[in-house]
This record gives sequence, structure tokens and C-alpha cells, in this order.
Amino acid sequence: MASSVTSAGAASGIDFESIISASVSARKAQYSSRYSTKQANAELELTGVGKLKSNLSTFKDTLDKIAKSNSFNKRAITIKQDSSDPVFSCTSKDDVSNGNYNITVTQLAQTTSYSTTVEDSTAKLGAGKLTFSIGSGDNAKSFEVEVGEDDTLETLRKKINSQADTFVVSANILTLADGTSKFIVDSGVTGDANSNFTITAEGSEKLNAFTAGNTKDESGKVVKAGNMDIVRVGQDAKIDVDGAVLSSDTNKFDDKIKGLSITVNRLSDTETITDSEGNTTTGFKSNNVSISTDTDALKTMVTDFLNMYNELRTNLDNLSARNTYTDGKSNDDGGYLAGDSTCSAIKQMMSSTISNYSSGNSVMSSIFEMGIKMDNKGNLSLDSTKFTDALNNNYEQVVEAFSGEKGLCKQLSDSLNDYTKSGGILAQRTDSINATIKDYQNKQNTATTNLAKYEESLRAKYGSLDTLVANLNTSLSYLSSAIKTNSSSNS
Repeated sequence: MASSVTSAGAASGIDFESIISASVSARKAQYSSRYSTKQANAELELTGVGKLKSNLSTFKDTLDKIAKSNSFNKRAITIKQDSSDPVFSCTSKDDVSNGNYNITVTQLAQTTSYSTTVEDSTAKLGAGKLTFSIGSGDNAKSFEVEVGEDDTLETLRKKINSQADTFVVSANILTLADGTSKFIVDSGVTGDANSNFTITAEGSEKLNAFTAGNTKDESGKVVKAGNMDIVRVGQDAKIDVDGAVLSSDTNKFDDKIKGLSITVNRLSDTETITDSEGNTTTGFKSNNVSISTDTDALKTMVTDFLNMYNELRTNLDNLSARNTYTDGKSNDDGGYLAGDSTCSAIKQMMSSTISNYSSGNSVMSSIFEMGIKMDNKGNLSLDSTKFTDALNNNYEQVVEAFSGEKGLCKQLSDSLNDYTKSGGILAQRTDSINATIKDYQNKQNTATTNLAKYEESLRAKYGSLDTLVANLNTSLSYLSSAIKTNSSSNS
């Protein structure tokens, strides 16, 4: 009975397994050299293109910010006041102008508030309804609170506060020293237009204690128009700006001075004023506000631009750096895009754009006249003194050179857009590399299949040879045995 062959050469004793293994390894190395190395190089290139696009996009974002028409409208605000207890604060907007103002806070905005004393806070109020109203016309708001038969002052407080989303009205209870309670209701909305906060009642007579409103008597004095006492009546905030009175229904004056936002914290300090005749009166003291060009902020912005420009150039050099060699052998220390011409083309484009830029202004058209310097390597730096002089003496020309539709930053951004945009140069290159990698992967898969078939064919071939050699060995052994037997019988 024939025995089963478990490996090539098992029958003949010849090491066909090593021959098969060496042949398969050689073929595999051939495939690997052809496809794996090329795929690895393509993947390195893909990484390099990704880094290049990221670096360009980051720089382009900076360019786009500076290119905005209001990017150079940086203002420094100085307020002469006690910093530990400021009367007001100021912030500037993009369209603010330089200026100098004397500002006095003469009135703060406040809400309307009412109160009433309740002898027994646990007493039942009886069934009914309270209606809370404020404002007029299109700005009128109101809500109702249903009061149950067994509701107390605390229950009423909770119901008012839970339904106060309409205009943030709030209710609270104060427990007084004599054991009675004071019930306080606040409108939650400031301003003259919201001074007409009212509360009306229906149902139980006890609810009439919570009616509230205000009006003016014949002398113009504000008096209550309900059973609750007036704590305060809503009013606007008012400030005096160099003799002009400005008002706001909140304590914030937004754009009342164009481009400026003022938030008042308290009334201005008072001072004694003596007139030409020696008479004295007490009045509010003004605080000076100075708004000027913030040259430090502008220098920081331009310096950041220059630093990012230099950083981008360095990144382009690193990405495209070629491999170095030692004793004729590569050190594999080049960039992801070693020797790629795209990086040098971008560097050349940026240098050329900056060197050739001109705003067309006869006074100061080149950024090199404004304190920007370029060394022999193409890197940029800022002469702070010269740039400050340019801002102080030719501010509009500096703004025109860097920002706006015709400025340098817009020109650089537009040039880089060809590389970074969707469907642009780098996007198309990325798609091409991905397609190449996919093709190599397919070829690798095909190579793996072919390698398996190749090994299978070798095993079939050497298996047959193994069987043949084994049979020959058997025949040779038989003949040798027969010859020996015949020789013995003749003897």
C-alpha cells in the first residue's frame, strides 16, 4: 500500500521543500519590490500632500482675517476712573472711531417693584386670579396666576415664579422682626417703557391686597394705583456725554456713541461746583474716555502674519527636503515630498507677490516702506520703530497695503486658494494618489493570489518528481536485490 506524502521530498528523501520555499520567497520578493515599495512611497506622498494643504490652509485663514476691511480698526480705550470701583466700562466695535469724551452717569436703569405687609403668611387666600401686565402696544405682555382656595402666601410666591417666563417677574417673602411678612413683587424688566407694571385681582377679597400699579398726581409725583406700596418705579439709565443726554432702557448703551458699547455700574461720583459768583452746588463728576489707535495690537497682528509666513516657508523646505547620502547610501532623512517642485513653486509665488506688491499709492505703496524687511533667505521681519512711524503718519496707507480687496493679504490668499480649494490642485493630487494606492493594493491582492497558485504548481511539479524518484529508487533497490540473489545462486 502506498504511503501518504505529507511534504515535498518525503517519499524520495530529497529536500524539495527547501527548493519550493526558496522559489516562493524569490517570487514574493519580486512582487514586493514591484508593488509594496511603490505603495509605501505613494502613502508617504499622500501624507506630505495632506500636511502641505493643512499648512497652506492655516496660513490662508490668517490672511483672510487680516484682509477683512475692518481688521486694522484696533482701538485702545483709556478711562480716567477708580479701577477698583469703576463707574462704567467701555468696549469698542469694528466701526469705532478715535475720539475723546467726558461721560457722566446721572441715572441707572431700574425695574418696577411693589410690596405689601401680610399679618399671617399661613392664612388661606381664597380662590381667584391675579393678572400681571407690563408694556404697551406691540410690546405689551401679561400672564395670569390661578389662586386656589387653600393657597397661602408661600404657594402664591411659587406660582408667580414658576410662570414668570413672559417677562421674568419675581416674587419673594421677607420675614420681619415683628413676625409679619412683607410680600415683594418685581417686574424684572428695566426702563421707562416698563414702568407701568400692574397687578389686578379677581375672586377672593383677600387677593385685592395684591393689586398694584402707579400713576402721577396733579403735581407730577408718582403715587400708587393699587393696594401694594411702591418700592421703586422702572426708569431708563441716563448718561451725559459732553452735554448731550443719552438714555437706555437697560444699563448698557450699545452704539449710542457709534462703535462703542458702554455698561454703567453705578452713579458718577459727586463734586462741589462753585460758580463765578461764589455759589456752590453739588453735581456729578465726569470721567474722561479716550479712544485711540492701538498700535501695539496692530504690530502684534502684523508680526503674527510675518511669523506664520516664515513658518510656512520652513515647513515647505522640510516637506520638500531631499535625502542626504553617506558613503553612497541614502540616510532616508528627506521630507514627505522630497524633491517635489510644488513646494518651491509656492515659495516662489509668495516671495514674488510680496516683492512686487504695490498699492498704487504715491505716498507709501510698498510694505518695505512701512518697516517690513526680507533677508537673503526670503524670510520677513518687522522694524518696530519704522512700522509705528508708518501707523502714526500714514495710517490709511498701511491699512490699504495689508487689508481690503486690493491688499497684499487678499492677493496672497487668492493665490493659495488654487491649491487649497475643493477640487483645487492639492485636492486633485490627493484623488490621484489615492487612486494609485488603490491600484497597487489591487495588484498586491492579485500577486498574493498568483503566489498561492505558483506555490501550488511547484508542489504539484515537485510532488510528481518526488514520486518518480521514489519509484526509481524502489526499482533500483529491487534490481540490486535480484542481482545479489542471482549472483548467490550461481555460486
